[in-house]
Amino acid sequence: MKSALKFFNFDNRAPSDCGLVLDIEFSSESLNWQGVVLEKGSSPHFFPENVYTPYFYFAMGLEQDLHWCAQTDFNGLTPLKTAPGDIWINPPESPFSHAIDEPCYFIILAIEKDVFLNSSTLLTESMHLQFLNNYNVHDKTIKGIIELFLFEAQSGGRNGYAYFKNLLSLLATHYIQNYSNYPDLQPPYNEDSKFDQKQINKVDFYIEQNIGKSISIDSLANQLNCSKFYFLREFKKLIGITPYQYLMKKRLEEAKQRLKLQQSDIASISLDLGFNDQSHFTHSFKKQFGMTPGQYQKRNN
Repeated sequence: MKSALKFFNFDNRAPSDCGLVLDIEFSSESLNWQGVVLEKGSSPHFFPENVYTPYFYFAMGLEQDLHWCAQTDFNGLTPLKTAPGDIWINPPESPFSHAIDEPCYFIILAIEKDVFLNSSTLLTESMHLQFLNNYNVHDKTIKGIIELFLFEAQSGGRNGYAYFKNLLSLLATHYIQNYSNYPDLQPPYNEDSKFDQKQINKVDFYIEQNIGKSISIDSLANQLNCSKFYFLREFKKLIGITPYQYLMKKRLEEAKQRLKLQQSDIASISLDLGFNDQSHFTHSFKKQFGMTPGQYQKRNN
């Protein structure tokens, strides 16, 4: 089958046909993973020239060594050798040129920009994140997560939506922390704070599992085996906002993703995500994103 991925010419934004040569033997497309496509396949050659995609694009080599070239500077194509398990990564709207004139075997995991960034547990909304093209990446964490996505797709999504979301969160958080300028944009942690990112990850997991239920400060504090007042103080020291503000942000980000689904009903989303009523949801959404849920849904459907 042909690839479902979209490629565009960087100069004129016109669709590129460079992906037509990709022969896909397996795809996650039937699973309706919103904003995420996983494909496994091969190609006799691959010659994208100054193209880009709308995705965070992870391609992992399979089966055998690959000798190819990539545009890594302004002086032309640089010869590369890729071993099975090596990964090349292209961020969205970042142009790339490759010259692969021998058979290649691959897994491609492509994740739309908003879906990827909103899946991270890091607070990046107001940051100007920068990403680079990376070739021949040896990263056991990314490799393992790609393989878990493949196993989950091959099983027909057996482990469910929460498992899928957790994989997204793990990948996005790891990638942003290690392959962007995120560390440079961080103020130093408050030395007085007793919490760290691992403890915040525990809070995030609990929120994801209970996002439609009433979540109290006590229940969040219990996840870290501390008192309510200790939790409130140390959480704000580390994150910079209160737990209530943090929870509201998480719910509103999840609402954005659900509003992209055409069959999603605004009233149902409001109820499912624990808002008091639709009016409260609409007011909070507009305050956060500058438009009502209805306006956002029309724009993205």
